Amino acid sequence: MRPHPVSSQSESGFTLLEILVGLLISSLILAGLSFAMKAINGGFERTSQSLERQGSIASALQIIDGDLSRILRVLDDPAKPQGFLFAGNESQVVFVLAERPAKTGAGLYWVRLQVRQINGGSEVARMRAPVLPGKADFAALDWRDEVVLLSGPYDITLAYRAPRFGFRSWASVWADQRMLPEQIKIEIRDPASGLLRVPVFVQSLKITAEADCVVAAAVGCTMKTKGQIVEKAGAE
Repeated sequence: MRPHPVSSQSESGFTLLEILVGLLISSLILAGLSFAMKAINGGFERTSQSLERQGSIASALQIIDGDLSRILRVLDDPAKPQGFLFAGNESQVVFVLAERPAKTGAGLYWVRLQVRQINGGSEVARMRAPVLPGKADFAALDWRDEVVLLSGPYDITLAYRAPRFGFRSWASVWADQRMLPEQIKIEIRDPASGLLRVPVFVQSLKITAEADCVVAAAVGCTMKTKGQIVEKAGAE
């Protein structure tokens, strides 16, 4: 009788343990791919949100730039001027503009750019009111046509200075009504980190845009004094 052949352990096929190890490795690879895809998607969403916010900030600053560059140097009383129709602090700036004829209700208007706190950040709102004789109480003005220019997780502040008159440092409140600031600065920061969201915005005012200087020699025109109200000799 011939002996039976001995079975070899090298026959083709997988043991149960090898199959389980292969499934475990496949699961780990799939989990890693899933994590990587989530990270990529999350980064894409954050980048998209950041670009959208940067675009919103740029659009808002473009409108603000158009307003501040057209500020009129209007005196409170052209005959006996004591100050300009202007007010500014770290959360709002109020000034006079001649609205263009293409806009509804052309004429002289008070314009207020106001920073307001909202849940999780700040917003910048623009509103206006007609300039009426004898009415310079900003709180009592009938503010209308409100538009929110910017809203989001921002910390927004305004500042003012006039280097030619010795005010070289930025001030959070503009208190000298005998002149207008030469420059207005807006900073937009991240509330959590304090870092700037965009480069500092600085707008220079135009000294030649003065409502009382249609004739340079007119009473109340301050172009010859570089924009500063100066007491005239013999003035009471």
